[in-house]
Amino acid sequence: MNGLFAWNFKAAFAGKWIEFQDFREYTSGDDAKYIDWLTSSREGTVVMRRYREEKQGDILCVLDMTESLYFEWNEVKMEVLNEVLELVSTASIGSGESFGGIIIWDDSSEFIPAQKSMLALYKLRKYKEVPPRSIKSVWTLKNLTKYNLKRSIVFVISDSLHIDEQSFRLAAIKHDIVYVHISSYFENTLEWKWMSHLRGRSKSLAIDLDDENIKKTYKAERENQLKNFSRRLKQLGVDSIFLDEKKSVFAEFLYLMKRRER
Repeated sequence: MNGLFAWNFKAAFAGKWIEFQDFREYTSGDDAKYIDWLTSSREGTVVMRRYREEKQGDILCVLDMTESLYFEWNEVKMEVLNEVLELVSTASIGSGESFGGIIIWDDSSEFIPAQKSMLALYKLRKYKEVPPRSIKSVWTLKNLTKYNLKRSIVFVISDSLHIDEQSFRLAAIKHDIVYVHISSYFENTLEWKWMSHLRGRSKSLAIDLDDENIKKTYKAERENQLKNFSRRLKQLGVDSIFLDEKKSVFAEFLYLMKRRER
């Protein structure tokens, strides 16, 4: 399975970027789809666009450290986060790519340079050393621009559904962005194995956990919210994957790779 995953990872996230280089005159046998008709009409001759292949940049994980990730009685989000970091770092290095990342808090961020070793993963796990970002602030990728990164594959890992769309749109122009949304199964369904423990807190939650109709309505609204968010990310040029502790991180990433290979 590791071999299968690594192969698919390389096919989906590795390879060459095709970038415009310059113009040249048409010669017999050239592919007509590369003719630049606007320039040709201006120059009075048939002009071809020429491209070059450029090796992609590094593979980075950008961590959005919010207060909600550290919710006192529910550590499942942190467990999923660690599993994603393990999987992406192992697959990146196993595919011959460099792995690194950025940790973003409220007023600061830390860049961990990419390298072909697991050292970057260990450094990324320093996220607990700084107070988390307030869930009231909008999640932005503006910090991504200050590091002057070459074009890279960026896995944005967050539990937020409130983003600064302009910063995401600009980041997606230069980088290949994948939004990895982490939530808990309870957050999505109001079902939890320790439900009896929560029933005593139902009043403080303003939710009657014994009312199945309320939970059914909540679940439908939550599913619709996630679908709309995924659709909006797609419009911004960002791929997405949605995880909770009930889902297989391996299987969900493999499914994402198969979609990208089509």
